Amino acid sequence: MERAARHEQLAESSGRGLRSRIQGHPRYRWMVLVTVASGMMMAILSSSIVNIALPTITAEFGSNINTMTWVVTIFMITQATLMPVWGRAGDIYGHKKIFITGLLLFTSTSVLCTIAWDPYSLIVGRALQAIGSSALAPMALAFIFGAFPARDRAQALGIMGGVIGAAPVLGLTGGGLLVEAFGWRSVFFINIPLCALIVPAALIVLKESEASEESGFDIAGAVMLSTGLFAGLLGLNQGKNWGWDDPRIIGCFALMTVLITAFVFWEKRIAQPMLDLGLLKIRSLLSANIAGFFSSGAMFGSLVLLPYFFQSVLGDAPAATGFELAPLALMFVLVAPIGGRLTAAVGPRLTASAGLTIAALGFFILAMQLSPDVSSLRIASAILVMGIGLGLTMAPLTTAAVHDAPPDKRGIASSLPNMSRFIGGSFAIAVFSTFLTSRMTGYLLDAGIPAEAIEAGKSSGAAATGDTAVVKEALATSFHDVFLFAISFLVISLIIVQFIPKLRHEN
Repeated sequence: MERAARHEQLAESSGRGLRSRIQGHPRYRWMVLVTVASGMMMAILSSSIVNIALPTITAEFGSNINTMTWVVTIFMITQATLMPVWGRAGDIYGHKKIFITGLLLFTSTSVLCTIAWDPYSLIVGRALQAIGSSALAPMALAFIFGAFPARDRAQALGIMGGVIGAAPVLGLTGGGLLVEAFGWRSVFFINIPLCALIVPAALIVLKESEASEESGFDIAGAVMLSTGLFAGLLGLNQGKNWGWDDPRIIGCFALMTVLITAFVFWEKRIAQPMLDLGLLKIRSLLSANIAGFFSSGAMFGSLVLLPYFFQSVLGDAPAATGFELAPLALMFVLVAPIGGRLTAAVGPRLTASAGLTIAALGFFILAMQLSPDVSSLRIASAILVMGIGLGLTMAPLTTAAVHDAPPDKRGIASSLPNMSRFIGGSFAIAVFSTFLTSRMTGYLLDAGIPAEAIEAGKSSGAAATGDTAVVKEALATSFHDVFLFAISFLVISLIIVQFIPKLRHEN
């Protein structure tokens, strides 16, 4: 017994010594960045890696695409809904506790996804998985703002921006390889060994944040905000499937309006609110989040639509599609850190403006290239320009969104940029896909295809027109129109960016 106790004390002392050496290291802040970026990248990978596996899962379960899309939809909605809740919990109970809790919950629910026995068990597993992953992004940003001095913060956020931008495309490419080599369950199982590495690193590297002087968690506010956001995002995601005039969609938006309105009134009156509405009076925070809503909408909308163009118009295989999107990921990795350095040098307004202008040029070039016989090289050149522009915008918008928030509100403030991006993505996907369907129908009618045949094609998921060439031409022209329309999101973001003030450390 005594020997065991001595061994336990020795191990504990050794652990404290290792933790002290790491936390006293001159490059400690970069260790923090690697640790939290790893957790954040794993969460983002999980939101995209399953897309490639969906056809295989659908076939194995004998399900249909309408049911299986919930595997993706429930994850995205739950993440966006709960980020501010976890952000506030981190401010109250400690950022390290919440980050590790999120990792452990994400790991345990990945097991449930791996052993799923039918579509519904997988959908439930993905919802639970998203509960854990939604804690990671706001805590990661809070740790970066705490670990890095103002002069280095933008560069760190630029590296984080590269992770955020590259992860979805890496998920598409890596997901295809995993499914082909090990089957669809491997896209969920891969999270378990990754978490086994990240959790010990988080325990050793990360320092706990100072406890908030406020006590108690605003449960009522959290329920109103999360339920209202969930209802609105559900309506956005299902409007195309159920019909925008469907009573269920109208009910979702009505419930969102009622609950968000009630949330605002409640937060103004409670002593310890879930979301301090005074944060929204910070001009840098508000303008950066609105700009991020629209710029991320353009990015996520393009990531959803481009695979359809590659596969439906060009006839490419799903695995090849991921590699065709790889230039976008490459540009994020290379350019986002440059955006961080530029932000530190010239400020977020100029850096974001340059990025959005380049991104708009990339979308225009891409729209002009879209045709049934376009070469992969021409598509890649346009995607490269898009990636350069979007990569430049990540660090300045994130820096501006969190920079002026008080330290004791940094967790909730750090949740807002990611929440804005997810909601912007959901909004853009709904708008872009509806616009694409509308343009496609119009072009087919103009080509003399009967309306009955078009509707039959929609319901069966196939082209019931009997003329593949006409369908591909109509699809390509429709994608051209959608990507031109997407530029409007970037223009709105560019206008909003002009309202970002100079940050306190800028000269």
